[in-house]
Amino acid sequence: MNQEIFDHIYSNLSDNDKNIIQLRLSGKKYQEIAQSMSFDQSSVGRKLKAIAKKFKYSPESNLEWNEYLVQIFTQYKPNLVINELQEDYGFHQIIMPGRPEKLDSPFYIERHRIKRCTIESECYEAIEQPGSLVRIKAPSRMGKTSLMQRIQAKAKQNTYLPVYLRFDTLIEPQNISSINNFIQAFNKNIKSQLPDVKSGLTWDDNNAKISCTQEFKELLIHLQKNVVLLLDEVNEIFNYPEISKNFFAMLRSWYEESNNSEIWENLRMVIAYSTEYHGKLDIYQSPFNVGLPIELKEFTKDEVANLTFRHQLEAEIVNPLMEMVGGHPYLVRLGLYKMVQDELKIEELLKEAPTESGIYQDHLSMLLEIMEENPKIKAVFCEILKANSPVRLPNKNREVRQLEAMGLITIKGDLAEPRCQLYQQYFQYCLS
Repeated sequence: MNQEIFDHIYSNLSDNDKNIIQLRLSGKKYQEIAQSMSFDQSSVGRKLKAIAKKFKYSPESNLEWNEYLVQIFTQYKPNLVINELQEDYGFHQIIMPGRPEKLDSPFYIERHRIKRCTIESECYEAIEQPGSLVRIKAPSRMGKTSLMQRIQAKAKQNTYLPVYLRFDTLIEPQNISSINNFIQAFNKNIKSQLPDVKSGLTWDDNNAKISCTQEFKELLIHLQKNVVLLLDEVNEIFNYPEISKNFFAMLRSWYEESNNSEIWENLRMVIAYSTEYHGKLDIYQSPFNVGLPIELKEFTKDEVANLTFRHQLEAEIVNPLMEMVGGHPYLVRLGLYKMVQDELKIEELLKEAPTESGIYQDHLSMLLEIMEENPKIKAVFCEILKANSPVRLPNKNREVRQLEAMGLITIKGDLAEPRCQLYQQYFQYCLS
């Protein structure tokens, strides 16, 4: 079954058949369907089973015919199936990955840093602590923003005031022209998300950090509530040393103020970034060596198996899929999605995966384009690819970290290697 075949079968159903299936998928009981359609209740099941057969249902299937109907309509015409019915049968509409997983997504997988609790639970507990700071590190498309959204939702549940800000939205020529302009833009964005507070303070262009700190303190005093500041993609300012130095020093001072002032205990911060900061920052002025460190790593085999089950696919595909893409959350999710949506066999997927005709074409082309625009990054990645084993590149630290942020390599100690076979095979061919 695919979308085209499904649509053809559905369009050729009689009006009676369409009405019956729509009533059933809206949650109506057999008695209600019979009353609505003016026929005997005993014939409802027979009619629905006949409809299932029109959609290629086979008694040899592992599913009952009514379960089969819920599954295929959830997959190909989900607007007809109420959520309760999908949940009863354990089926969910499979949405193409690429954006953060929604809060109610059945395809969000919780991960563990320590055995006793999930990373999510650790973060929830942390933001309940006065003056806390959580640091979330992970390469691109590893789940940082999905996690941040769940922390934001937990903050709302706790009746805190969450403020979410992506730093790539601040990287504009005017904002990055000076530290004063950047902190002013940051301050404006934060205040726009909080209840209207008229500041009686005068902004000092020569002391942006002091002005922003005074305004934020005034805000905390006025609100008298816990504020959770969620700063995503802060690595976007790593390439601007003067801005980074001053901005991160300000964040560290806010964190330290909670030790001296009760009002600053109301501020909890969560910062997410894709690679370590390697600028010149005094250890006592850095927010990257305090608070709770969280590193989002690849899915384990058990987690990939769990995700595979949620896509209603066989467990046998887990090992071969991971041999190609490892446990990279986005690559795994895209592979599973395509196998369901396009009815791809694992053998077909793997054969085409590292090619221009494979399912990862758009993702790989985007990464290739970035490297073509950055010859230094490209040259360093070529060195790593040619090594065929983990390699140490002490004089290429900046490029190595950029490759790590892109998710192309993993770093263990001082050694770097391609993240997975998909990247190894594709880029060895394209960059050779």
